[in-house]
Amino acid sequence: MVVDFTLVQGHRVASGLANDKRFPKGTIAAQQPYFKSLGLDLSPFHFATLNAKFNCDYVQLNTYHYYFKQVKWHQQMPAEDFKFCHCHVVVGEQSVPGLIYQPMPSTKTAHFQPKNQLELLAPFIANLQYGTVMQLEVADFAITLR
Repeated sequence: MVVDFTLVQGHRVASGLANDKRFPKGTIAAQQPYFKSLGLDLSPFHFATLNAKFNCDYVQLNTYHYYFKQVKWHQQMPAEDFKFCHCHVVVGEQSVPGLIYQPMPSTKTAHFQPKNQLELLAPFIANLQYGTVMQLEVADFAITLR
């Protein structure tokens, strides 16, 4: 399944660009060692998320390859649940392996995403700009757009 999305600006805490003193290098960099100890190595990916806005009211993640419960990744944050799903991110002729990164809203305390957006992890992709239309390639039935 291949679905178009628009790259939009997020809260910028994943990358560390939000200047949040709790996460000077970003939340992904802070979480990475915890996920690695649980069996998921994020080192192939840029420690930031691509915020993918879909042309729908709601996008639902139906399947996942990793589900980590009650990850206590920061002393000032409560434990959170996370789901990850393998995908490919496509921009132009370039396709790179990635992950859908989904902190579960039921355990999240801040930085909520709109219901029609997903956060994606991918290797660094040069020359991206907000507003770029890209594609998400996932297994059939991995996501539902409503």
